[in-house]
Amino acid sequence: MDLDLSHITASGRLPRLLIAENNLSTFEPLIRTFRDKRLDLDFDVCTSHWNAHWKLLASPYQLIISGVHLAAMDDFFLLKRAQACHTFVPFVVTASASEKEVARRVVNHGAFDLIPTPLDHEQTVNTIRLALWQNKFMELIARREKALEKYLRHLDAYPGTRKKDDAFHNALSSLQRTVSCLDQSIQAIERSIKCLADLARIVEQEAQAGAWERLDRLPK
Repeated sequence: MDLDLSHITASGRLPRLLIAENNLSTFEPLIRTFRDKRLDLDFDVCTSHWNAHWKLLASPYQLIISGVHLAAMDDFFLLKRAQACHTFVPFVVTASASEKEVARRVVNHGAFDLIPTPLDHEQTVNTIRLALWQNKFMELIARREKALEKYLRHLDAYPGTRKKDDAFHNALSSLQRTVSCLDQSIQAIERSIKCLADLARIVEQEAQAGAWERLDRLPK
């Protein structure tokens, strides 16, 4: 039976999830976990990878949770579109023991993490919280990088010229000293941002390593 769950959506200024799932036995426990663990989330549900694709184009999301077969369908179409449209949005897949090999391919193609089914409430909550934390972290890093780029472009575009007027000369010299100090500060901030980006990659690697462990623990 083709489930039509696309009308199910919450509202409010909460972290937004896109759930791409056509298996009711996975979808219902997932929503029950949200309720039982009191996770404040806004979510949309799609039952095909194409519907999920259109949702991705129309709305911003902080996390995507997809059934592994929907993620792998049509040469990983949904996963690739999510990566292209929402660079910093973690893509998490759900997979049962019988879907182990498909899940392995999806993780290899860049899925952030994996939730085994039948769902374990605690593991599901931990995975969702880590994914949302990673999304916010990456957005903060990107926002700072954009601000720095704009600031540097603005300084480069300074239209003033050095004149013989002493007052202007002194003011400009003071400005140049300030800019030099700011430039050193910016370089220090950029080094810090690089460290933060490195940390984000470590979190992603550790999440993927956890996904591999959970895959390996699934019964054959």
